[in-house]
Amino acid sequence: MWIRLGGALAAAALAFTPVASASAPDFCSGLGTDWDGQYCHTSVLSERNAVRDIKVAVPGDLIDNPVTGPTIRDYLTQLVNNWRNVGVHMVADSFGEENFQVLSRGGVMSVVFHEDYHADGPQPNNAYRTFTWDMARGTRLALADVLKPGADLGAIATLGEPFIEDALNQAPPQHEPGSYPFVVDRWGPDKVYSGGYKAWALSGDELILYMPDYPVGHDSPINYTPGVMQWSMDGGTVQAHIPLAALSSVLRPQFGGA
Repeated sequence: MWIRLGGALAAAALAFTPVASASAPDFCSGLGTDWDGQYCHTSVLSERNAVRDIKVAVPGDLIDNPVTGPTIRDYLTQLVNNWRNVGVHMVADSFGEENFQVLSRGGVMSVVFHEDYHADGPQPNNAYRTFTWDMARGTRLALADVLKPGADLGAIATLGEPFIEDALNQAPPQHEPGSYPFVVDRWGPDKVYSGGYKAWALSGDELILYMPDYPVGHDSPINYTPGVMQWSMDGGTVQAHIPLAALSSVLRPQFGGA
């Protein structure tokens, strides 16, 4: 992991392993890309003769699943098209690469997509897109769906505060615990650095928050010392692992609620 003041704070890429199946080559072909055995792979030549290399890993066993397939196909299709469109205007060679991880808790499955891409700055950016399903019911879940009626995302921030604070203290670069911007009250669901808890997953007996989900230009309201370069964050800079037991008072029973 590394930091750029006035740029982005990048999260370390996760060691995701692409999963292949017979469906992956067909899906890649439909995207106008080639299956290279691991990724749908293509490149785009820009107006200024810069090359953007594009690779996306495909969860082949999930793209044909009637529960997960439509969402994942739509996400990957939009991602490739977006990277192509940006690539047309790049002035220097660049890349976009996506990998994924599948996590589960009983009949609940989360797929975490990690996007690693180079824009116009000196370093790559990281972003996280996550999707979670109740496979038994065949429904996609929002984070609010795991909470009891009447509970909101603020309850996660309150009950999970010790674990969020621990993740903030461990986040790169090495820093004094509690120093700005790694301050707990800047990472609630209504704060820009948290990404609104949009990137989340259930894994075993814990809730994982990937914060923020996408690179954030700056904190809002702006909170920095005049004359000092301003902080910005890359996706997944802070990854909080909150035990479901700590949230049991606000979780629905099927997700570990009391």
